[in-house]
Amino acid sequence: MTQPAVASTVLGPFDGSTVNCGGLAYRVFKEGDQFVAEMPDPDVLMYVVQGGRKLALEKIPRVKRPVVMTTGSHNYQTYWVTSSRYPGLLQTLPLVYLPETKQWIPRDAAFLRAPDDKERMVTQWNHHCIRCHSTGGNPGLDDKGNLRTKVGELGISCEACHGPGQTHVAHQQAAGIGARPQGKRTPDPTIVNPARLDPVRSAQVCGQCHGNYIMREEFALEFARNGPLYQPGEDLHRTRYYIQYPGTNATAAQRSEFERNKEFYTTRWWDDGTVLAGGREFTALLATPCHTRGTMTCLSCHSMHDSDPNDQLKRGRDGPAACTQCHKEERFSTRLNEHTHHPAGSSGSNCLNCHMPHTTYALFKGIRSHQINSPRADSSARHGVPNACNLCHLDRTLDWTQQRLTEWYRQPPAALTTEQSSIPASLLWLLKGNAAQRIITAWHFGWAPAQQASGTNWPAPFLAQLLNDDYGPVRFVGARSLGSLPGFAEFKTDFLAPAPQRDADRARATRHWESLSLPVPAGLALFDPAGKPVTAAVNRLVAERDRRPISIQE
Repeated sequence: MTQPAVASTVLGPFDGSTVNCGGLAYRVFKEGDQFVAEMPDPDVLMYVVQGGRKLALEKIPRVKRPVVMTTGSHNYQTYWVTSSRYPGLLQTLPLVYLPETKQWIPRDAAFLRAPDDKERMVTQWNHHCIRCHSTGGNPGLDDKGNLRTKVGELGISCEACHGPGQTHVAHQQAAGIGARPQGKRTPDPTIVNPARLDPVRSAQVCGQCHGNYIMREEFALEFARNGPLYQPGEDLHRTRYYIQYPGTNATAAQRSEFERNKEFYTTRWWDDGTVLAGGREFTALLATPCHTRGTMTCLSCHSMHDSDPNDQLKRGRDGPAACTQCHKEERFSTRLNEHTHHPAGSSGSNCLNCHMPHTTYALFKGIRSHQINSPRADSSARHGVPNACNLCHLDRTLDWTQQRLTEWYRQPPAALTTEQSSIPASLLWLLKGNAAQRIITAWHFGWAPAQQASGTNWPAPFLAQLLNDDYGPVRFVGARSLGSLPGFAEFKTDFLAPAPQRDADRARATRHWESLSLPVPAGLALFDPAGKPVTAAVNRLVAERDRRPISIQE
């Protein structure tokens, strides 16, 4: 998660490359064993961004700063540089390295942010990232405003989940742990095991990082000075206020908070109140009956010690077994197809695909929603939230989905527009939806279960429309999914290229698809009888695109 910047941890090539970020140039290289960035002075840039004296970008002095720390490794890696004016302060090098494409990109292009957002992403380790990207992180703010930052350990280590371990180590050493026979061990009361906590306290261990919260006002300064005020096993809510989207049972105070801070909510939740931003799984769990009225915790499906480190799922928890460990009724096991109306063993009978669809976004990908619920057409119709059915059956309309949900599960039908009844929902989201709808849908066009259910010959001319999208991450995800389609494995495009080049790539992708002469399913909307896209209809949908600014606070 977070490591010192040394040869064994740094993924990006510090080879003299120069990357432009928001009109400013950043050069990365090495001096001996030290990783270095030549860059606009981050202290001056921070001062300008935070409302200090206005200064033209070209007037910001250039400096060399040592790169001393890294964060991330699975999906991308970012880096931290020191400050010369504020001892102990670490600021982000506004570049990100993508291992997938072996490419440096501006930090602004790694996050879904409104194109006209003028606020630069100047991030300080000490005040924000230290909370969840280290163990025992203490900003160390003194009475004079100076930082004496320290951590127990960089990254997420044992004590983040088990609490202080000094007494435990001494206890085990005194008990002669190395001489004990293997087998069942007696619980050690000197250390916290989240698996032995009650479901509420167990989930809170993960919630210390994976939730939308603010420090309670009376504890905020104490945290800034002394660091963690929570230890695993304690009540997480004592020092923090966890924010939830106001539902039908919201209090007057919650509704007032929503009205005052709508931007906070729109960057983290869909308009129906389901979690949008990745990394907020605890927030989603707190809105899930499996937890609030049952015994489900994070450890019901995840393991820190016996799992793939990329998703930390227990073995066998990527399918129906994740749900049938509690839901043991016959209709969820031996008679499963009667409940799902899909063949047993198919992706349509995988409980997770219907009840935990990939409608959360972070890190250039769709992530399973941890706000467990059932597919609903009315939420798509009223709020534009993509539903599980149409994210798998990409070639089907919302009306098609609604008919089946009404027939199979007696859901009351919602009023649909003519487009929702006649054009596949995926194409409405992809072509005229807002940026969140576009990126989630684009990811699903590259998702294997959706490709199997919907076919792969027809999506290319529609995904091509995203190659010149206003949002860099939408272009990246669209291009990745396009590359997974027949005939496009070698198709190259640069999502950071200037707009004219991106538009040329869009046209080139469409021509390439036409040259493949792939058969298209008969009767598919937005295609003519000859299997060619109806250009006028596609252009109209793009022209009607929902261009409201979208930022996702992942």
